[in-house]
Amino acid sequence: MLNNIKWFMPSEEGDFTSEEKGIVVSSRIRVARNLENIHFEIKMKPADSERLVALTRSIIETKLRGKLLLLQKLTPLERESLLECYLISPAFAKADRPAAVFINEKGNISIMINEEDHLRIQGLSCGLNLPNISSEVFNVEAMLGEDLGYAFSETYGFLTSCPTNLGTGLRTSVLLHLPGLVFTNEVEKVLKSAVNSGMTVRGIYGEGTEIKGNLFQFSNQHTLGLKEEEMIEGMTKFTRMIVDFEKKTRDIVLSKARYEFEDKVFRSLAILKSAVIINSDEVLNLLSAVRVGIEVGIIKDINLDTINEIMFVTRPANLQMHYGELLEGYERDIKRAEYIRKKITLEIHTE
Repeated sequence: MLNNIKWFMPSEEGDFTSEEKGIVVSSRIRVARNLENIHFEIKMKPADSERLVALTRSIIETKLRGKLLLLQKLTPLERESLLECYLISPAFAKADRPAAVFINEKGNISIMINEEDHLRIQGLSCGLNLPNISSEVFNVEAMLGEDLGYAFSETYGFLTSCPTNLGTGLRTSVLLHLPGLVFTNEVEKVLKSAVNSGMTVRGIYGEGTEIKGNLFQFSNQHTLGLKEEEMIEGMTKFTRMIVDFEKKTRDIVLSKARYEFEDKVFRSLAILKSAVIINSDEVLNLLSAVRVGIEVGIIKDINLDTINEIMFVTRPANLQMHYGELLEGYERDIKRAEYIRKKITLEIHTE
């Protein structure tokens, strides 16, 4: 299962500072493309879906290194795990027609075949790393387009199933950890500013998901009439503005309510270190407090990458994949607590 979150491991390619890496949990670039000689989703028949998968698979396997998974051969647990690792979308995880997902060797590029569009090519990275990951995505997009041929209009740009993706077909998004803004009740101002700036705000898994653990996903709302470079630069600037705002609110909290803040951080760490049973929502909330404690220097013997790994591995499907067995909810809560205790204890002793 850890192979599916290789993309989340730190690399030397990021242009982020340590503060940005803490507040900006991850970056994602996604492009939507359709083939010019196959019906779009609304008119697709089973034969079209099968043809699309077969054609795309033959091109991908000759040009890219990685693994291609046929969705129909994946168990519900395997699908859910890929979703928890951000490699597929919620809608794709529930698809019942012929479909496939390709994941490259580095684990940072995935291609959904037969999602809402024929191809959804996305790149993932920890921290604020939109320019670098977009370069990888567009290299893959261009490489496949040489043989597949994308549906394109001189007037509208790339043609997509939903009009909101017309033009570039590009979505840029960042997952931000904003406990300072939540604690000071300033987050609503940021969300309103985001909407006014043409952004959408969603939960940790994107559209239709809840906001948990002070984690907010911001993405661009418009794709038509803008250049890719402008969209990426705009999201980067907007993200850095929110990062600065979050850092200021944390400074205010530390100066005006330091003891209360430290108490929350250390109580959260104590629960994670000693809990015998714990659910996934509670873990996200506790990790949020510990995470910010690490970022502001209150906790010094735990690495942020360890917290990130715990955040991924302890999600319901990933946890079962990690232990290699199907677990009922109560059993998961026990195994989750066991995993966290061992992980944090090992980290502290290693330090």
